[in-house]
This record gives sequence, structure tokens and C-alpha cells, in this order.
Amino acid sequence: MPNTTVGRIWVLRLGSALLGVEPKAFKEVLEVNQPTPVPLAPPLLLGLLSNQGQIVPLVDLSQVLQMTPASSGLAALLEVEGQPLAFPIDEVVGLHTPLGARVLPSTHPLFSAVLEDGRQPIQVLEVGRLLAHLSAQMSPALSAPTPGLTGSQA
Repeated sequence: MPNTTVGRIWVLRLGSALLGVEPKAFKEVLEVNQPTPVPLAPPLLLGLLSNQGQIVPLVDLSQVLQMTPASSGLAALLEVEGQPLAFPIDEVVGLHTPLGARVLPSTHPLFSAVLEDGRQPIQVLEVGRLLAHLSAQMSPALSAPTPGLTGSQA
């Protein structure tokens, strides 16, 4: 079994699941009232948010991970390789240092590890892989030709 280490993480609750995010990737919590819809976007893209002059895609992480959707009106803003990304959450549980926690490698490709410390497991998001996965999921729909447009119109 490979040696998996986890430093401090922000713990976020999405439905009944706890997700861990490295502090360098987690930027802030946003209040989300109504994202700007994107016509013809896949259901995974809930819309766009504006945050301090920056356009941020709001994605449905609960759909990707097959979890209960968030219902709080909050979103976690992450930044991965200079790319902003937000997803709905129910709450920020807090900053966690996994001292004494059992750290296991994750079998899910979007998580780097699972922390077990006698309470509910915390699944640590691998934000680089998450961004790559979301880009792959949304690219075919966003790059597909618009129906009814041909040649120079598309």
C-alpha cells in the first residue's frame, strides 16, 4: 500500500459527506443566489458566478460524486492552476489537522485519500484531477456545433 500523507485540510460538508480540500486550493465561501445560466451547457454546469471581477463556473459536484445536493445557498471557491471553480456546499466544518487519523489511499479517482479518525470519514479531493475531470465532461458539449448553424455561421 502506498504511503499517503495529508497535512491540514479544510473540511466541507456536502449533503452527508465530508470533503477535504488543501488550504492552498480553497479560497473562500460564496453566497450563491442565482448563477447566470449558460445556454446549451451540460447539467453539470449550474451557471456562472461573478466574484471580484472574475467569472467563476459553478459546477454540481454532487452530481459528479453521486451525493446528495447541497441546499444551503453556499459555494466553495477553489483555485486550481490559476483556474477558479466553485461548487455548492452545505457548510464549512473547519480547518482540520489529521493528527492520529488513519490515512488510507482512495479508490475513487477524484480523491487522494480518506481520513478515518473514529468519526465520519473525510474524503480528500484531488483538485487537479477534479478540474481535469470537469473539463473533460464539459468540453464535448461546449465544443459541439450549434444545431442549425453551418459553415461560417458556427
